[in-house]
Amino acid sequence: MSTRTSSRDTSSTETAHCRALLLEDSARGLIRVAAALAGFCEHVEHNEPTIHQLPIDAARRLRAIAVDLATGTEIDLAHSYATRIAQVERKSLHSEVPGSSIPFLPGAEAMTSAATWAEFQVAQAVHDRHFHPDVFGLSKIDQLRHYTLHVTKLAGLLIDAIDSHDWPSFSPHRLSDIAIFGVKIATTCNDRLPASPLAQT
Repeated sequence: MSTRTSSRDTSSTETAHCRALLLEDSARGLIRVAAALAGFCEHVEHNEPTIHQLPIDAARRLRAIAVDLATGTEIDLAHSYATRIAQVERKSLHSEVPGSSIPFLPGAEAMTSAATWAEFQVAQAVHDRHFHPDVFGLSKIDQLRHYTLHVTKLAGLLIDAIDSHDWPSFSPHRLSDIAIFGVKIATTCNDRLPASPLAQT
């Protein structure tokens, strides 16, 4: 075996090891976020003292996990995010316009020119208003409870992908979902996101 081939194999092994560690750290991060959100919702329901900054911090952590995963797996997070929203809108009955063959895709169209967290947040709100009216119309605490279920599901799906050595089953649209709920939760908490690229948090 040549030295060049050996070096390439070593590099490939190191890359795979680094990715495995990244996925495991991300799964643990998602579990912690889900637990923090669940704890917050529980305290609110029992009218117990809680820290109102907690869900905002949880949302920030979700966005950071998404950025780290995207960077570590060489995925364009902005493109993946916009593609995910477009897929959801195209499949929805709410995209159909009576008498027209042109679908109504307000969130996806807004994201074609979005480049920052602030711009994606606005586009996400437009999408949610039209395509998720059942959740959009809930009280704030009920929205947070609903998003907690989604984050918990994402943690389980990532663990399944790790255990089956099948990262493609999670990526790219589930990766996008992590960022999406990081944005949704921030909006629910009236936390205006910064005008910084999605590659940053």
